[in-house]
Amino acid sequence: MNEPYVKQEINNNIATIEFFHPAHNSLPGDLLAKLAKTITEAGNNYEVKVIILKSGGDRTFCAGASFNELININDAETGKVFFSGFANVINAMRKCPKFIIGRI
Repeated sequence: MNEPYVKQEINNNIATIEFFHPAHNSLPGDLLAKLAKTITEAGNNYEVKVIILKSGGDRTFCAGASFNELININDAETGKVFFSGFANVINAMRKCPKFIIGRI
C-alpha cells in the first residue's frame, strides 16, 4: 500500500494505531491531525486499556514532518499550522489516560 493512512484496530482491549506515508513516514499536516484525533479517540474509548503506536512499512518509524510542507511556508499562519502538527500529536499522547507503547 502506497497511499498515506492512519488506521486503528482494537483487539483484546488493545488499540493498535498505525500510520504510514510513502516518503519514509514524513508526515504531512493532514496525517498528523488524523493521528492526534485517533490517539484522543482511543484514549476516550472505555474498551481500550493500552495503545500501541506503530508505523507502516519496513524502514523508517517516522522521519518527522513533511519537508515539502515546510518549504512551502510563506506566512505566519501557515507556519503556525505546520509547527502545531506534531505539537498536537504530542499533546494528545500527553493527555491520553491510557498507556502508549511505541513499536519501533
